[in-house]
Amino acid sequence: MHIEFVEKVNADVNFEITIQKGLEGLRTEIAGKYPMPKKMILTKQQKKENMEGLMDILTGAFCLQEMQNVTFIVRNENGKILDEYFNSLYSELR
Repeated sequence: MHIEFVEKVNADVNFEITIQKGLEGLRTEIAGKYPMPKKMILTKQQKKENMEGLMDILTGAFCLQEMQNVTFIVRNENGKILDEYFNSLYSELR
């Protein structure tokens, strides 16, 4: 399964991350197991404090850590891939 997220900067400078592609597959996969969030909001401070573990926050919020063979990317509103969401505190263990 491949999921694509979009990060949007809101007027209040918070970061809103929503699923653009793969929503139905994700819903089917986690049906009845976990609550399905529609979006995740990170404040500017939260994003700054967690830059080294943004992948962990994202996969936790959307239950991706529980599934095998899930790939994802995060783009900004202009379509640019945001590499910081590939930062994991566990990267060295993999």
